[in-house]
Amino acid sequence: MPGTVRAAQVLFFVMGGLGLLALVLAIVAGKAEAAGSISVTSLPAFVGLVSALRFPKRKPGSRGTAIIIASLLIVVGFGTLGQGQPAGLILCAVGVTIIILLSQRQSRPWFGRPVRP
Repeated sequence: MPGTVRAAQVLFFVMGGLGLLALVLAIVAGKAEAAGSISVTSLPAFVGLVSALRFPKRKPGSRGTAIIIASLLIVVGFGTLGQGQPAGLILCAVGVTIIILLSQRQSRPWFGRPVRP
């Protein structure tokens, strides 16, 4: 797996993990409204985590799906920024970074190759 694909995969893992951690902490603290907000905000990160698990399978649709999910991260980030929460800036930055990493020349051939038996 090229380094750019691995970096995008790690970013999805980190964002999904941070979202899950924030959700668990909000639930434990008994803040239901915060937990609901975090779950909606982190939804693209959770789906991105599942998408990143498919990267080693080299399916052509995995790259496109990951780019769409990263675009959703950007949209959610702008919405979060609009509500005055600085976490939206992180979502936007990670979404843009993932799109850039998966759009580079080294990343494209990885998803087009057949898997060796």
